[in-house]
Amino acid sequence: MKKWFWPCLTWTACLTALALWFGADRVETDIAEQTAKALEPYVWAGFYVDGRDVVLKGMAPDPDMQRAAHAALEHVWAIRDITDLTTVLQLASPYRFKIGRNAQGLVLSGFIPNNESRDQVMTAAGEVAPDIFIDDEMAVARGNQPEFMERVLFAIDLAKKLPEAEIEIVDEKLSIRGTVSDEAIYGEIEALKAAQLPYGLKLAVLDVKKSVQ
Repeated sequence: MKKWFWPCLTWTACLTALALWFGADRVETDIAEQTAKALEPYVWAGFYVDGRDVVLKGMAPDPDMQRAAHAALEHVWAIRDITDLTTVLQLASPYRFKIGRNAQGLVLSGFIPNNESRDQVMTAAGEVAPDIFIDDEMAVARGNQPEFMERVLFAIDLAKKLPEAEIEIVDEKLSIRGTVSDEAIYGEIEALKAAQLPYGLKLAVLDVKKSVQ
């Protein structure tokens, strides 16, 4: 039995399949470009494209930003379906930050708003003493007050003056515990009891003792 092939029809079918294939590839590329442009304001967001479907990923700094990123993709006309796998940064309340200093070095714990803040804190902490060891136990969380970073840098400046210290910020409340041998520094720290603290801080605890050299 003979089999008949129609070259013209076979070639046409191949061209059609190739056109569909490359056409789909162009659509996917176009969707990826439009999606990337729509998500430019949301640096925390990532995505991947599967055909005409988009999967949105990343950790949003707050629920409003999470909703805004999703809404931005709804305006990309070529997207057929959006799978939203984004999460929201944990909310910390109260918002705590703590510095511990002893002969071994510094321990930084509690919360920071983002990794840019972490870098800033670590840089400032490195200036407390030459070649000081720093143990980074900080976690990223939302819920900080606007003056948070200024308050932390103020606390780090205090830690420079106290060879042994435990300094904690809880929202706007500041607690200072430690020991110091220098009489002038002791007087400077004690004067905080009667001073108006910067950046909206309120003194909750001040327990600094003079050590004997």
